[in-house]
Amino acid sequence: MSTGTLFIRDSRTNANYQIPINRNAVRATDLQSIRAPSFNSNRADQVAHGLRVYDPGLQNTAVTVSAISLSDHERSLLLYRGYTLEQLWGSDFEEMFHLLLWGTYPTASQREGLRQQLAQYMQEVPEIVHQTIINLPKKTSPLPLILAGLSAYLACIPDVIPATTNATIYQTDIKRADQIILQTVAAYAVVFGAVRCHRLGITWQSPCLQQTYYENLFTMAGLIGPETNRPDPIRISCFRRFGNLNAEHGMALTVFSTLVTASSLTDPVSCLISAVAAAHGPLHFGATESAQRALHDIGDPKNVPAFIEEIKSGKRKLFGYGHRTYKGMDPRVRPIQSILKDLADVHQPLLKVAEAIEEAAAKDEYFTARGLYPNADFYGNFVFTGIGFEPDMIPPAMLAHRIMGIMAHWREYTINRGKLFRPIHLYTGRAELSSDPRPKI
Repeated sequence: MSTGTLFIRDSRTNANYQIPINRNAVRATDLQSIRAPSFNSNRADQVAHGLRVYDPGLQNTAVTVSAISLSDHERSLLLYRGYTLEQLWGSDFEEMFHLLLWGTYPTASQREGLRQQLAQYMQEVPEIVHQTIINLPKKTSPLPLILAGLSAYLACIPDVIPATTNATIYQTDIKRADQIILQTVAAYAVVFGAVRCHRLGITWQSPCLQQTYYENLFTMAGLIGPETNRPDPIRISCFRRFGNLNAEHGMALTVFSTLVTASSLTDPVSCLISAVAAAHGPLHFGATESAQRALHDIGDPKNVPAFIEEIKSGKRKLFGYGHRTYKGMDPRVRPIQSILKDLADVHQPLLKVAEAIEEAAAKDEYFTARGLYPNADFYGNFVFTGIGFEPDMIPPAMLAHRIMGIMAHWREYTINRGKLFRPIHLYTGRAELSSDPRPKI
C-alpha cells in the first residue's frame, strides 16, 4: 500500500500531527504545519514558518509529477511511457521522439510527417548560426561552440522568447509550443554538425529532406563514407540503438536543469542551453569523456589491479561506476555491450582495460558491498568512439539522444503549469545584528 497517514509527535512541543501519504510520498509543504515556539531558538532557524526539509542534492525529493518514464530500482528496469527497452529496441529517432513527446507510438504516416518536419526545420536554420561558430577558435571545447550556436539561433527567432512577446504563450498555445520544440531539436542537430566540422576543419554539408534525423545528423557532422557520401548504416544503427537507451532517464541533471529554467516560463531553446551546460560536467555526460581519459591513463589490463587499489584507498576516482538511481546493475549496460559487438572491427584497446576493471571489481568486496557496478557511461564511450566521434564530442553526441527526453519534460512541465523553482537554504552565518562595519570618520 502506497497511501496512508504518517503520524508524527514533535518532541519539542509534544504536539501530534497527521500527514497524508500519497504515492509513497509526503508533501513538504504539509510539514510546515509542524511548528515550535520561537522562544530561545536561533532566529535563522525560522521555526515560526514550520518544519523544513533539508535534502542536499535532492537525494530523496520528488520535484514534479511525470508520465514520461519510470526507473524501477528493485528490478533494474527502465520504462518509457510504459514500454520496456526491449520493446523499443528497433525504434528510430522519430518513433521514440513521438512517443516521449506526445505519449503515443506513431503510425507510419505520423513518423514520416515528423521526419519531414525536422528535416525542413534543419534547412531553415539561419546562416548566421554557422558564421557564429566558425568565428570562434577551433581548438576550444565543443561546449562554448554549441552554446554560441544555440544562442545565435535564439537571437534569430526573438518572437519565441515569452518575456518579450507573451508570457504564457506556451501554456495557452500548445501548437506553438510543439512547433518551437521541433525547431529546437532541428537546430541542435545543425549546431552539432557545424561544431564538429569546424573543429576538424572539414566541409559542412546541408541536411537532406529525404533523410532521417540521425542520417542528417551524421551527414552534417561529416560522418559519411568517402565513396558513398552517406552515413554508414551499421554506425547509424549503433547510434540509434544507444539513443533508445539514452533518450530519457527521469530527473537526471539535464532534465532538472531544463525544468528549473522552464519554471520561469522560458522558451525551449533557452532551456536546452541550460541542459547543455549542465551535461558537460564530469559527473553527468562528461563522465564518458572522463572515463575515457582514466582508461587511457591505465593503458593496459595488467595495470588494472594497481588502479583498483588506488580507487579503494581514495587516491583515484573511477568515473562510469556506480549510479545514483540503480543500486545494482544499470539495465542499459548489457544492451550497450551488445551494440559494441557490431563495432568489433574498430580497434579499441581501451575496451580491454574496461572489461578487466569490471572483472576485477566483480570479485572485490569493496565494490560488491557498496553495490558499485558499471553504468551506461563506462561502456557507452566506446560506442561513440567506435562510431567515429572524438572523446570530447561524446557529451554533445549524447545530448543528441537525450534531447528527446529534455523536450518531452519541458512540454509536460510547461503545459501542466509547473511551479517556479524557489528552494530555501539553511542559514549558518551570524544571525545577530552586527555593528556598522564602516570605519568612523
